[in-house]
Amino acid sequence: MITCYLNQTATWKRKTGNNEYGEPEFAASVDISVRWEGRRRLVRDRQGKEVISESEVFCVENIQPDDILTYGGRDWPVIAVSEIPDLSGNVMFREVAV
Repeated sequence: MITCYLNQTATWKRKTGNNEYGEPEFAASVDISVRWEGRRRLVRDRQGKEVISESEVFCVENIQPDDILTYGGRDWPVIAVSEIPDLSGNVMFREVAV
């Protein structure tokens, strides 16, 4: 249903863990279809701190906090993700705060 509105492309780098120095490691980049909206809002991160999200992204992929989305020549760290279910409980799409 939402896929017809996903008419923009972003690059997704999924975090796979940390290296021996504590630096994040990522899987190979993948292009995904998204709907990118520059909408500033206050969200909570994984630690529960309130932070400002500069944009809201809609997609169907299983994006998680700490992943990276590249759009408009800039890397955007994922702050928070909300899953939107359909009436039968299946995840239809995700709202991603970056």
